[in-house]
Amino acid sequence: MRKVSSSIIVLLSITSTVCSIAQTAVEKKGNAQYVNSFFGIDDGNVMPGVSVPFGMVKLSPDVVWPYPTSGYNRSSPIEGFSHTHTSGTGGAARYGNILIKPQIGSLVRLLNKGLARQNENASSGYYNVKLIDKKGLIDVKLTATDKIGFHEYRFNPAHDSISNATIQIDVSHTLFRNIELGARCTGAEARLIGTNAFEGRASFEGGWGALSPYTIYFYAQFDQSFADAGTWQNDTLISSAKNVEGNKIGLYSTFKLNDQKTIKLKVAISYKSIDKAKENLSLLPIWNFEAVKNSNIKIWNNYLGAIDVEGGSSDQRAIFYSALKNTLIMPTDVSGQTSSDRKAPQFWDHYCIWDQFRSVMPLYTVLYPDKQVKILNSLLNTYSTNGWLPDAWTAGHYNFVQGGSNADVVFADAFAKGLKGFDKPLALKALLKNAYEQSDDPRIKGRFLTDYLKLGYVTSKTFKGSSSRTMEYAYNDYCIAQVALKMGKKEIYNALNKRSQNVFKLFNDSVGYFWAKDSIGKWQPDFSLHSRLKEHWHDPYFFEGGSEVYSYYVPHDMQGLIQRHGGADKFSKRLDAFFDDGRFYLGNEPLFLVPYSYNYAGKQANTALRVRRILQTSFKNSDKGIPGQDDGGAISSWYVFSSIGVFPVAGQNVYLIGSPLFNQISIHLPNGKDFKIIAKGNSPTSIYIQSALLNKKPLSKSWLSHEQISKGGELELIMGSKPSLWGSSNLPPSITSVIK
Repeated sequence: MRKVSSSIIVLLSITSTVCSIAQTAVEKKGNAQYVNSFFGIDDGNVMPGVSVPFGMVKLSPDVVWPYPTSGYNRSSPIEGFSHTHTSGTGGAARYGNILIKPQIGSLVRLLNKGLARQNENASSGYYNVKLIDKKGLIDVKLTATDKIGFHEYRFNPAHDSISNATIQIDVSHTLFRNIELGARCTGAEARLIGTNAFEGRASFEGGWGALSPYTIYFYAQFDQSFADAGTWQNDTLISSAKNVEGNKIGLYSTFKLNDQKTIKLKVAISYKSIDKAKENLSLLPIWNFEAVKNSNIKIWNNYLGAIDVEGGSSDQRAIFYSALKNTLIMPTDVSGQTSSDRKAPQFWDHYCIWDQFRSVMPLYTVLYPDKQVKILNSLLNTYSTNGWLPDAWTAGHYNFVQGGSNADVVFADAFAKGLKGFDKPLALKALLKNAYEQSDDPRIKGRFLTDYLKLGYVTSKTFKGSSSRTMEYAYNDYCIAQVALKMGKKEIYNALNKRSQNVFKLFNDSVGYFWAKDSIGKWQPDFSLHSRLKEHWHDPYFFEGGSEVYSYYVPHDMQGLIQRHGGADKFSKRLDAFFDDGRFYLGNEPLFLVPYSYNYAGKQANTALRVRRILQTSFKNSDKGIPGQDDGGAISSWYVFSSIGVFPVAGQNVYLIGSPLFNQISIHLPNGKDFKIIAKGNSPTSIYIQSALLNKKPLSKSWLSHEQISKGGELELIMGSKPSLWGSSNLPPSITSVIK
């Protein structure tokens, strides 16, 4: 691929910015042109605003309360434009900091109500909308660098007598959903600087992940001097003041409209200090909005250019590149921008590794391995600084662990696929701590190990999700065992590989599914395939699901699982019923591998059928285009992998082959080589693989190794309209051998 270097993310040095001006026409082309920035905004909670990949600034419109977690929906009035957001997350909202509110005329009272909109559009690197002010129209344009939000407001007064415009800055603004879980400002200060700048800081806590307090610092500058300026506190204007403090504060600046009736604003942020924010702003000395926008587009084209696809419909291409973009919005790279003195990389907002380890991070490993190595080093930095590898890491704090210690899987994946550039002995040390030590609060770090080490499972009364935690702990053990083996620690490997079989201690043979036990080994009464709770994330036994959701998930020993389901045929029939009766729902991460589980039963054609149906029916090029919350790009990453015809088994050197949506896929690897997947005879009805060639040699197995992809080459699939027996032998790896 066109290699993505860290220097590109330090976006917009003067040289790169100036060069981009001459490339305006060029940068509008490339794969960024296919992105629908509104893909998945409803239900999926995707942020439609502007950022660069992993950028600290995520500048996006916020609607009036009640706030979605992204801050945005189509139907509510727009309150303003803030600089920090999540994308695709559930739970309680947070961020939405440093809100900018434009209005026509001088400020008579605070603008606390939102404005209606028209002609809204967005693309990679650019957002544009017209706000309907009672005194006219405001044309809003937004773009961003990694640390700077760039605003351009063109005011169109309804009457010639109106010659002023005002920018209101809500320093204490944050997104919240309700009082109980609501994020809030705990204290802020701001000041006007000279005749065209302002600075300050604001501290917040609350939202998803409990308190997780943080302080954001900012320094901002207008392209012209204001005619009047002041502050406000608790909805009261203080026109004579240049400084303000409190937990509900802001600033305002009023301008005499020039001939262009345009005001530009650059806002730089940092989580370290005002001086650091000011330093960040100095990286962008120019005021050419188009140049900044096109530099942003260039970066997106670079990342999205990692894969080229041919064939498929225009909607499918739009979904593909929109989904790929969604995987690159979070986590947030805050390296060098926090109070920590450590020089190691730092990423915030893993929401959560439980969501992202399955296919988001494996996608980085294929397309952007340097970025994945940076994430690995960030995780190790968290361990070295705070004592544990994180699962959920929000604003520099540990947060709710939804299942296992799944950073274990992330590192096993890196070892299995040969990533370099991180401290491997330190990684093993951190993983072993997860395996053998219980933290002071396993709800937010580490595992519930007391019963697991004694009994081999987490008891039903320990904490919610007890059985699904047991299942994930077992896979975590398997992953750590593989790391130990790579490091030459055979005894550790043997112990943890054996311990990974704990998963089956909760398989209830009498009902044929996983269930829950108490501390004396007694099955809990009232077995149910499904969670009885509407809020299934509070299920006592299975997190975000029920027994059936988890009963097809034992990725390290699928043959052992298949045998317990009665063999390959019965297992496949159970899967068929799961799909055909409408119980499968992709919006739940533990189900990501289920459509591919047929490969382990020697029935790859069934995988092809299920995967193609999901791709064609569950995703749309629309606001509601994602099945469920996108979970920081997790659902989108499933689409990306599945539509190119392979899907990773995270933590293992295995990619399961499905059925590609596109006729040809070219993966441009960082080593300068390409891996191509060619689906001959592919169509919406010709979805079944009849035969396959890997680098011109027959391929009979339904899986690939990482090396077969990363070294470059060509996978040729001959497609047909009828199921075949291709992939029925040489099944994917499993601890238990296949019974023939």
